[in-house]
Amino acid sequence: MNVCCETVAILGVPFHNVTMDETLALIEEQIREGGFHQVATANVDFLKNAMRDKKLQSILCSCDMVVPDGMPVVWMSRLMGAPLKERVSGIDLVERLAELSAKRGYGIFLLGASENRSRLAARMLRQRHPNLRIVGRYSPEQRPLDDMDHEEILHRIEEARPDILLVAFGNPKQEQWLAMHRDRLKVPVCIGVGGTLDFLSGTVSRAPSWVQRMGFEWFYRMLQEPQRLAARYAIDALCLIRHIPAYLAAILTQPKHPAQSSVEVRQIGNTKLISMIGNLTGAALDEFNAYSRDACAEGMNIVLDMSKTCYMGPESLGSLIQLESRMRQRENLWLAELPSHLSRILRTGRLHNYFMTTTMVSDALYRTAKAEQRLLTSFAPDWEQIQQNNVYVDVRVELLQGICRQIIAVNETEDSALVPDVFASAGT
Repeated sequence: MNVCCETVAILGVPFHNVTMDETLALIEEQIREGGFHQVATANVDFLKNAMRDKKLQSILCSCDMVVPDGMPVVWMSRLMGAPLKERVSGIDLVERLAELSAKRGYGIFLLGASENRSRLAARMLRQRHPNLRIVGRYSPEQRPLDDMDHEEILHRIEEARPDILLVAFGNPKQEQWLAMHRDRLKVPVCIGVGGTLDFLSGTVSRAPSWVQRMGFEWFYRMLQEPQRLAARYAIDALCLIRHIPAYLAAILTQPKHPAQSSVEVRQIGNTKLISMIGNLTGAALDEFNAYSRDACAEGMNIVLDMSKTCYMGPESLGSLIQLESRMRQRENLWLAELPSHLSRILRTGRLHNYFMTTTMVSDALYRTAKAEQRLLTSFAPDWEQIQQNNVYVDVRVELLQGICRQIIAVNETEDSALVPDVFASAGT
């Protein structure tokens, strides 16, 4: 996407630092781009669930956008010195999307909530925005995720061909359902909206505007449904009390580099070795993001030398999460030689199991070379059968070219001693 924004990592989840208007601009670009984009409206309950479920954390980290649906998230970002611009609540986002869709002609599909509440929500949206196209609604029977009739749901969505899919299954089910079907859904923008349809239907009332401005809408909701929400909010609060102080202390006690920080890049074979010197903030973070995006676009492996990195804030961690998400399918991003204070940041920030780390840069380079070797082996033909049957084999030329470039570069570079011969263990 052309619209870029920084992310702020809070307890292992990267929140996009956007206003409501910027969120709408990003969504419009996603619609123009086509394909599939997943958007999450996350609050403290999401953070708690992600800390307990690493698969959910991975889903949230791979979302195309995560916005802060709750003032406690914004307050936490301010405590950490990386303030999010504003709360982007799911209810307000759906209202603004309905207004935008009525002007642009985008089609919206409502999935989830009860049939009665879905119908009332659709009626309310059409009354407020007469030109709005609600191309479909479906309220499947409430079942565990594995027992749902997924084919029926997907068939209805495919027939309706919406531009925006609003999924009201509640967290974490809605995020898990979208991630499960990301390869099947041909919907440009898919958003988990939780209980938004309940509010739009009028069956649940919102807090007065002055309560919303103060950031206490969650308290108003708890007074409405104390039996359902009081225990949940109490557990969420205990989660913050347990984890936020250690994360905040780890951030604030890092050493800071007094001189100007910099980013250095070297290419070793098919790997970009990026060294971050000093504080990974400000201009240095922008430079790092530019280098890493270029490396991803070139299909390169990436090894991050962090031995001379002094300071990383929540924005730095957000950039690393975004990079890992882009690189995850190829499994070729390594963080190497982390000082103790950075290891503490990852641990208290609930990211210690998210990244691949190693104690030596040379080990990371060796592992990327081995990964290339395994890729080549997976395409290797059965030569004995070829000799017997005299058959032709279709070999990927670009794969062989890439391997050859790596071998030549490793042999010619002054750092060739860092990387063992990629074919040594193959016995060639």
